[in-house]
Amino acid sequence: MKNVIFTFFLIALLLEGCASTQITSFKDPDYQNSNFKRILIVANTNDLGNRQLLESKMVESFSKEGIFALESYKLFPPTREFKADEKVSLMLKNNIDAYLSISVGESGVSQVYIPQTSSTTQTEGNVNVNGNTANYSQKSTTTYDGGYTVGKPWAQITTNLYDASNGKMAWIATSFTGGNAYANKKTIVNSYCNKIVEKLLEEGLVIKLNIE
Repeated sequence: MKNVIFTFFLIALLLEGCASTQITSFKDPDYQNSNFKRILIVANTNDLGNRQLLESKMVESFSKEGIFALESYKLFPPTREFKADEKVSLMLKNNIDAYLSISVGESGVSQVYIPQTSSTTQTEGNVNVNGNTANYSQKSTTTYDGGYTVGKPWAQITTNLYDASNGKMAWIATSFTGGNAYANKKTIVNSYCNKIVEKLLEEGLVIKLNIE
């Protein structure tokens, strides 16, 4: 029984969508000792669905690390027009000390051919008895491992961290996220967001605090 459960567990892991993210980043010399505490997340896209997904998932990644973050669509409702000085005023009013700008570059799905590696043939026999006569028939079914094409999603994203007090860029990063054959858009976004937060913590640009 334990072996059966373990086998199902392995199959579930193999079928689970996963992705990995590689990041190249640079921190401005003026911000070597900066620890931002309240971050506004800004996804630069006109697609409202993608904006909400990116901002919400990034906030979730920050929150898991005990860092305050807020979606820009909540502070700047997309149903309204805001001037630059109005945005600055709202950020200061909400004690935002930095904002993270997300710009998605090229993205797509790579088609990868999985070569055939092996095959398995299963044969089933059947006997039909009619009076004193017995007829035997059999059917063979062959299944193949490989020999098909899968799609693997990917995305290139540029991320900038700005000091809200003066508008200066404190940090910039370019990233590439690639998923396996079972990954989707959410898998890519989750990997990207988690890696960005991990990198910002590693480089000492954000600090863990109790979320107010």
